Amino acid sequence: MNLEILIFAAVAAVVLARLYMVLGQNRGAEPPPLSRSNPADAFSRQRRATGPESRQDTGQDTGNDTLGEADTAAETVVRVSQHGTAAPGLEAIVRRDRAFDPDAFLAGARSAYQMIVEAYGRNDLATLRGLLNDETYKAYETAVAERVAQNAPKIEVVRLSEARIVAAEMDGDRAEVEVRFSADLADGGDGLRPTDEVWSFERMVTSREPAWYLCGVRAA
Repeated sequence: MNLEILIFAAVAAVVLARLYMVLGQNRGAEPPPLSRSNPADAFSRQRRATGPESRQDTGQDTGNDTLGEADTAAETVVRVSQHGTAAPGLEAIVRRDRAFDPDAFLAGARSAYQMIVEAYGRNDLATLRGLLNDETYKAYETAVAERVAQNAPKIEVVRLSEARIVAAEMDGDRAEVEVRFSADLADGGDGLRPTDEVWSFERMVTSREPAWYLCGVRAA
């Protein structure tokens, strides 16, 4: 009997030691790596909100859905409030398109600005076609034809010093966001040419197409 007790005691000690080794090292699943998306992708492909089909139905009502939606709404209000007088318009867009993220939009708009300016500066209509609405594209098409006739030099964005949302609104199903850009351009002349403009981007929130398109440019 004493021998059996000693054996059981030894087995218990080994089991406890192994449990301590596992729990003490805090092992578990590693967190997933953070995704690093291209800002231009964020501009043209706003994140879609999670739909019912992506939720796992456990058959239990946890009562947390309302709380989660309230938290998301509060975070959205805090985020867009950083954009000053544009905040009410941004909030109106968020109410119609829960996947809209003003910060992601602005990051993508910065990339779109450089892409459009430099595509125009090298007379690249194919790139412009995918970034402008129809009316704006026609205006750029005419301007590019004039550049070609004049053998105008390339244009490059040397420094983009400011990109700031200055206005936003919902007009029916059409969302529009205005961004002020301040930049220094190289266009073949001596030195750099500063430019300050307000660009308007639009998107139909009822469309399955998530892209935003340039719909207007004016001096700031």
